[in-house]
Amino acid sequence: MAFRHSKRAGHALRPATGGTDTHVTHSIGLPYPASLVRSWGHRAPQLLSAAILAAIALGIRPLTPTPLTMLTSLVLLVFVVVTWLLMRQHDRRLCERCAASLPLNAAEHAARFGRRFWLAHAGSNPRVLVPYLVVLIGSNFLTSPPGRIVWAVVQSSMIYLIMAHSTHRKLQPWCPQCSGGGGGQDHKVDEPDLPRGDRLLV
Repeated sequence: MAFRHSKRAGHALRPATGGTDTHVTHSIGLPYPASLVRSWGHRAPQLLSAAILAAIALGIRPLTPTPLTMLTSLVLLVFVVVTWLLMRQHDRRLCERCAASLPLNAAEHAARFGRRFWLAHAGSNPRVLVPYLVVLIGSNFLTSPPGRIVWAVVQSSMIYLIMAHSTHRKLQPWCPQCSGGGGGQDHKVDEPDLPRGDRLLV
């Protein structure tokens, strides 16, 4: 039997000839906004890195505050916050694009990123995170020309942190520091005391 497809999204297939009004389920994929949001979250590491570079380009030399520069800074700030939130949302679900991009030799590939794995875990350690945030925020008060160069270097370190987080998220099953993910410390379980000879356990 031939079927006729409705032009409107979300409508099911209908028989081309008369008869019963039986609907056949038909999937047309995600709506455009949802697909855009998922693509945004998937590419969030690259977008955040580009935003950091843009912020460094704006702040490397002190600019006279104008409505245009203030608006640009505000838009950049909103973009960074939204991108970060979408990246966190992306990291909480299974991404088909990330899974498809995994190399066949993932274990060998992951062995080359030991430093990124360590940094991803160290980022959740307050003894490492708090001093880093102090340096990151404190560098904003370096207003001299040499100080702005130091500020730019410190700010650009966030790009490597983002890349480390992205790499760890994608290759986490092969991270040597994640328990249950091919690494970590094995928990020793004592063997039960089995009956021996005519001795019974009570």
